Amino acid sequence: MFIAVDGIDGAGKTTLVKQLMKLLQPLNPITTKEPTDRSHWGQQLRHAALNGRLAREREIEYFHQDRLHHIEKLIRPTLDEGRPVITDRYVDSMLAFQTDTPEQAEELYQRLVSEIIVPDITFILNCPVSIGLGRIKRNRPHFTQYEKKNVLSRARRIYESREGDNYIHLDASKSPEHTLEQAVKALTARFRKIHRKWNDGDADIAKGIEQRYMALCG
Repeated sequence: MFIAVDGIDGAGKTTLVKQLMKLLQPLNPITTKEPTDRSHWGQQLRHAALNGRLAREREIEYFHQDRLHHIEKLIRPTLDEGRPVITDRYVDSMLAFQTDTPEQAEELYQRLVSEIIVPDITFILNCPVSIGLGRIKRNRPHFTQYEKKNVLSRARRIYESREGDNYIHLDASKSPEHTLEQAVKALTARFRKIHRKWNDGDADIAKGIEQRYMALCG
C-alpha cells in the first residue's frame, strides 16, 4: 500500500499523514516526505524554499532525482517488505509548483511517470488559498518561497485538474477530522477486496481500517 498526500500549503497534509499513520499502525507503516533530506538534490531544494527558488528546469531535475533516490533507498525496499508507505508530497507537488497550467503538468507527468512508482492512492487535499494561508500564519511565523497567494492559486488549479484511477480528491476546507473521515471511506472502498492479516486477526484490510478508525474515534 503506497499512499501519497498532496495539496497546497496549509491544506492539512502533514496532519492527515499523522492520522493515517495511527490508523494503519497494525500494518507497521512508515511515513516520509518530499523533498527529502536524504539526497543532495533534496537538501538543495529545502534550502531554496527558504532562501530563493532555483531556475525552473533545475528545480524539476532536482525534484525528479531526489524522488528517484527516495524510491530506490526507502519507498521500494519498504513496500517489498510488505509495509505501507505514506508520503507527505510526491510527484504532484512538482507538477503543481513547477508548471503553469494543467496541460503543462500532464505533459511533464507523462514524461516522467515511467521512472517512478505510482501510488495506490494519491489524496489531493482541496481547500481555498485563503484558508491555507490562514492556517500557515497561525502555526508559524514565516512563509516559504512557495507560500505566496499567486503561487498557491496556480498550484491549486493544477491540483484540482489531476485525475486518474489513483487520485482521490478530499474537501480539506473544514476540520482535520472531516478530512480523515473522507480518507477512511476512500481507503475502505479501495481496499475492500484485499485480504491480509490485520493485527492478530484474519480480517481484511478494509474491515481492519474501519474497526481501527472507530476505536481511535472513541
